[in-house]
Amino acid sequence: MCMKSKSKLNKPVDAMELVSVRRNWNSWEIAQVYVGDVSNPLWDLESGGVKESSPEALIFGYIWCDMIVSGSVAHSCLHGTAPHSIKICILRKDNSPRIYNYFLTLIGPKPALWQR
Repeated sequence: MCMKSKSKLNKPVDAMELVSVRRNWNSWEIAQVYVGDVSNPLWDLESGGVKESSPEALIFGYIWCDMIVSGSVAHSCLHGTAPHSIKICILRKDNSPRIYNYFLTLIGPKPALWQR
């Protein structure tokens, strides 16, 4: 790997960079939101909305439903006044290592109880 690529990986993540999110771990819908708009990241096994279980602990967080920059996630505002907070999933496969690792630094390693 060249030095230029390494320095790009070490560049601090800015709150205005985009992170790809899904509503459930296996949803086909993907949205992009600003990193700074994701609150309370955590390891969890259960999605928001329909409360679907994931096969392993994944990174989840919360966004306001009107903060999606592009794309979409499964969600309707039929059950309450908009906007409101919705739980989202951040997957390694949808994001660059730099963005995904940023969330890892916020929440720490996966709890041993949930290791595969």
